[in-house]
Amino acid sequence: MSDVNIKIEKSIASLVELTDAFLHGEYGKTVPEVNAEGLLSTLAKKINTMLVNMQTVQLPLASAGEQAPSVVSQAMDVVELMEQSTNAVLDKSDEVISQVARLEELLAAQGVEQGSTPQLALTEIKAAMYDIIASQSYQDAARQKMEKMIEELNQIRCWLIEVLVILNIKKDGSVENMEKKKELLREVHDSTTASPLKQNLVDDLLAEFGF
Repeated sequence: MSDVNIKIEKSIASLVELTDAFLHGEYGKTVPEVNAEGLLSTLAKKINTMLVNMQTVQLPLASAGEQAPSVVSQAMDVVELMEQSTNAVLDKSDEVISQVARLEELLAAQGVEQGSTPQLALTEIKAAMYDIIASQSYQDAARQKMEKMIEELNQIRCWLIEVLVILNIKKDGSVENMEKKKELLREVHDSTTASPLKQNLVDDLLAEFGF
């Protein structure tokens, strides 16, 4: 790991430790010195790289996220569409295979020999359907990768919020402001907080610093 990454991780770790202290009502901790511009630009670069990767995956399914208010929401729409498409294909494949099995039984009951043209055709149909089912495993792998990218985006967004909160407290160390920011952090880390709301929190904090 490079010295730059180690330094960034140490800065983030100290910020997380400090925000945890704030959440527990411990206001006596020393605020660490942080290169705000450097840290924010590094986080922004990481987010941008991930978004470029996501846009590459998302391009064929762009319509899924047209109405979404944020990148994370758009990615979640894509994941949901991929899952629905995979399930639909698997369900239809099962139906076709079941129908083929019934046809095989009917042919056998009518005395059609194994290796005959109808039997061979049904065998080929089944093989093709199993190939389709197998191909869906790649679709599922892509969906899982997208879900992982969403988790990473959410984590980076939380780091960004924590950095901005610390910077804000350094600018205004009043008890009232600390209480306000404590509540903000609770909302950010609450798993029930909607993703668009978390994005709004980030936007508001960035606006405070003129970003």
